[in-house]
Amino acid sequence: MRLVNLRNFKFSDLNFYHYFFTAYIGLHVTFSLLLGNITALAVDEEVYRDMFGRLYSPGTNFSDVGFQMAWKPWLQVIYFPAKILTFLGFTDLYAIRFLSIGCSTLATYLIIKIARDNNRDDRIFRLGLLSISFIPTVFLWSSIGLRESFLYLSISFILFTLTRIRIEPKWYWYLLLAIAFLSLSQTKSYIFVIMMIALIISVVIDAIQNRRTRISHAVLVILAILPLLINPPLAKAVKEGGQSQIVIAVSEVPTKNTETGTETGTETGTETGTETGTESEEPSEVIVASRGMTVHVLVKQLQSNSKSLISKIAQDLGITAKLEANSKNSLVVRGSNAEQTNRLQLSSTPAKFTAPRLFFQSTARFLFIPFIFRDNGSLFLNIQSVETPVWMFMYSIFFVILYGLIRGRQSLDIAVSTAVIFVFEFIMLSALTEINVGTALRHRSLLLIPVMVIWASRKKSHELI
Repeated sequence: MRLVNLRNFKFSDLNFYHYFFTAYIGLHVTFSLLLGNITALAVDEEVYRDMFGRLYSPGTNFSDVGFQMAWKPWLQVIYFPAKILTFLGFTDLYAIRFLSIGCSTLATYLIIKIARDNNRDDRIFRLGLLSISFIPTVFLWSSIGLRESFLYLSISFILFTLTRIRIEPKWYWYLLLAIAFLSLSQTKSYIFVIMMIALIISVVIDAIQNRRTRISHAVLVILAILPLLINPPLAKAVKEGGQSQIVIAVSEVPTKNTETGTETGTETGTETGTETGTESEEPSEVIVASRGMTVHVLVKQLQSNSKSLISKIAQDLGITAKLEANSKNSLVVRGSNAEQTNRLQLSSTPAKFTAPRLFFQSTARFLFIPFIFRDNGSLFLNIQSVETPVWMFMYSIFFVILYGLIRGRQSLDIAVSTAVIFVFEFIMLSALTEINVGTALRHRSLLLIPVMVIWASRKKSHELI
């Protein structure tokens, strides 16, 4: 009898997700607070902080930040929770970080809700959720004040509303879908375009499968293109951007002599202002910082914020000394083989439709770099390479599900097909446009949401109603 009571004993009534979200929010908030004024891990964070500081002032122009075509009233609405935090005494930087954490938390919750609605909330799903939530890339971009968290939320909300429309086609789900599409178009236009195309193609596939077109199909298409109809500047920018991208994609591939890494337009080093040699020596040697700029900027910020908690912790643990040594060892002569090699490591040649081999190489580089157990060109890319097993696991899940869809073992509804098409579109477009490995890795994190949604929302054929 005592053994039975012992087996039934529980420390608390909390379930897995109580612990998960406690750890998720707690670790993200702790990390954001520890960073303090350090923005070296994402230097653009300063730009968004300054934009937020000017957002509620009259006459503010945002053409210099990521929200180029966003409506100011929309930005004021989505940043309003952060504004409230500033009234409570938080700095602008902490406010936008906490808003980012809130959006990422909600995006994660929506994925969990999809899994529960489809009876897919099993141990494997939870393992995948844990894996992607705490890998360095996703954890970082979910903790700092950039727009990645808005993208996570918009994409997950679109796919969530599509699953709800399938289960319960009420008018308010269509309204929320329209809001989600509008939010995505305001946050990053090219992501909106590929999501819009993915949904339209999915509607066509569904109509062909059912051999009839329903009113709901027309409504979904209208909601997908609605941001273009109500925002003419966005429609014009999308048209011009699409035309220019097509020209680039079919243009001739540069010769090997021009592929030095400098054509990518991404600087991997900065001039230190130090020259060696006498006036009679030509050319003078200019020392530049290589192997990525994050470590160099981080060292400077730790030194300039020496009294901050994170600086003291880094100093006491010997992290600062190691970073300084790494930064010093990364100084090379401009134009040297070391600098050129590093530029090639940290850059990527965009794919071309006219060069299938290059297209395959660019796609593989986008999907798998940085790779574990190799030098990826910078300290922080090498740290992020520990994610490789997680990415391999998620890619395996995606292709296993795709195989089941092709063989008819899994049903293909609009939500699932939209997510699948979005994944292929996003990979193809990234292979055509990404020129910097660090930026590509940040963008690649968006793939995890549709893959998790595909995993969570799929139904076996005999489960169809």
